[in-house]
Amino acid sequence: MCIPGTGGSGKSHLIQAITTYFKLTNRERALRKLAPTAVAASNIDGQTIHSFLVPVQDVHESVRLGDSKVERDWQDVEYVFIDEMSMVALYLLARLAETITIGKSFPAELPFGGVW
Repeated sequence: MCIPGTGGSGKSHLIQAITTYFKLTNRERALRKLAPTAVAASNIDGQTIHSFLVPVQDVHESVRLGDSKVERDWQDVEYVFIDEMSMVALYLLARLAETITIGKSFPAELPFGGVW
C-alpha cells in the first residue's frame, strides 16, 4: 500500500495508527512494515527491507519456489507498508516483489503476489 506525502506530513503516524487497528482486530500477522534504513524502520516499529530478506543470504540471490521459510513468513501477510519509499533502489524493490510472489505462491504475473 502506498501512502504518499512530503516529509513531515504524518505518514509514519498514519502507519502507527493502522498498526494499532491491526492489533485491536487481531490481524497483526496480516501486516508487514518495512523501510530501507534502520532509523526509518524504527520509526514505524518495522524492520529494514534487507533484514527481512536475510533468509536469502545474498540480496542478488534468487529465492526458489517452494522455499518453506519464505512461504511461512508471507502466508498470512495481506498488507505491506514501505516507509521512505523514495530511498528504495529498484533492484531491491524487484527482489522484494519476487520474494513476496514466491512466498504467497501466486503467479508471477500478479505484482507483489497480490499483497496490497
